[in-house]
Amino acid sequence: MKYLIATHGKLASGFQSSLNILTGKGDDVSVIDAYLDNSDYTPKIDAFIDSVGEDEQAVIFTDLYGGSVNQKVVSRLAAKSKKGIFLIANSNLAIILSIILQPEGTKLTDDIINQAITESAIKPVKLETTDDSESDDDFFD
Repeated sequence: MKYLIATHGKLASGFQSSLNILTGKGDDVSVIDAYLDNSDYTPKIDAFIDSVGEDEQAVIFTDLYGGSVNQKVVSRLAAKSKKGIFLIANSNLAIILSIILQPEGTKLTDDIINQAITESAIKPVKLETTDDSESDDDFFD
């Protein structure tokens, strides 16, 4: 399984750093930090796509659905007509972890990816206090 994270700015490298801290697998992930300068990152996308063998699977994570990085990946995938490469947009650390930590040998399917996306969705956290006199120490006990 191969992985690429492509984002605006240094978000991809940030995800990679977090993966190293949490799993030690960050170096197994290719990253593209787009728009740090005027260089064209398209060759990096093409090289990643070309590196995926016919019998392999890969996942490309992008930051914004419909954003310029996502559009570039979509256009390169369409031009190369490669099968076995999944594209996940609006990626967050939870979905990246969920996919990368799939059991060894798991063949990804749309159902597995959709389930991982559902489980990794953004969740609001509502903190309610009933007494203004509570201290932080009381909250964390």
